[in-house]
Amino acid sequence: MSTPSSNTPPASPPKHASGDKGTVGRRPEVVRLMLILWTVMVGLELVHQIINVIMSLLDPSELKAAARQQAAAEGLADNVVDSAAISSILLLGLFNLIIIGVLAWMLAMIARRSRMAVTARLMLTVFSLFFVLRSLMLFFAAPGGTAVPIAWYAVDGSLQILISVIGVLAVLMSRKPESVEWIGTREPLDRR
Repeated sequence: MSTPSSNTPPASPPKHASGDKGTVGRRPEVVRLMLILWTVMVGLELVHQIINVIMSLLDPSELKAAARQQAAAEGLADNVVDSAAISSILLLGLFNLIIIGVLAWMLAMIARRSRMAVTARLMLTVFSLFFVLRSLMLFFAAPGGTAVPIAWYAVDGSLQILISVIGVLAVLMSRKPESVEWIGTREPLDRR
């Protein structure tokens, strides 16, 4: 029976056997929080857009009045104007859903560390700042004469403010050195 020589160091346990679960492919905590924040922001934006469509459908009177003025000059019937107003609300809602889908795709690109992750971070940053500007406009706007209960506006406004705060926090997390290192930086173009 052979005994190990005293000169050989003891074999180190494999990484998975020690408490370390292998930090090579794991996201840093800052990146994980950034992705959670942006995911919540996109999810709440979806809820906001759904509420916005519901509120527009509850009282489309302003839209119908504007459409009737144009239709009077062209001689269109009222039922055509009504269906055009409802169609425009639904079409705008669909367009907003497409934008939310693009934001979700950007999140997936960052989570997968795609080669387009830097562009995705930039786009999410731009939308986060847009949400901040949109929430600031809430303080300068007042709901017009509408049949929609004021509680709908209160909930929607609160959601918009929450979306902007979450967006700012996510942008701050995305600018941390760990996030920048994990996502990567844009290489300058060689313009010779």
